[in-house]
Amino acid sequence: MNDLVNWSHYLLALMVLLGLLGAMGFFAYAVQRGWILQGVTGLRAFTATTRRLSISETLSVDPRRRIVIVRCDNREHILLLGAERETILASHDVPAQSPLANRETGS
Repeated sequence: MNDLVNWSHYLLALMVLLGLLGAMGFFAYAVQRGWILQGVTGLRAFTATTRRLSISETLSVDPRRRIVIVRCDNREHILLLGAERETILASHDVPAQSPLANRETGS
């Protein structure tokens, strides 16, 4: 009965499968890191080095509405986000030294 089963073929198939999965994983990692894009086209990754847009703070008003402070460049916008529409409540320039920066440094 052992003559009918050649275990070396199963072992070879398993090794090939593991090798292909490893190569696919490495390729996915290289694409994610931007190595493939830079090597083929000479371009950098799609993401910008510095982000211009950030969310400073969020506050849930009720289950359907939320107030969000969004910072873009040197301006802050206070938005009311709802299920049907979004409303700009206020927009102003960011001061040179924000109170949040003082809290983080411990001053």
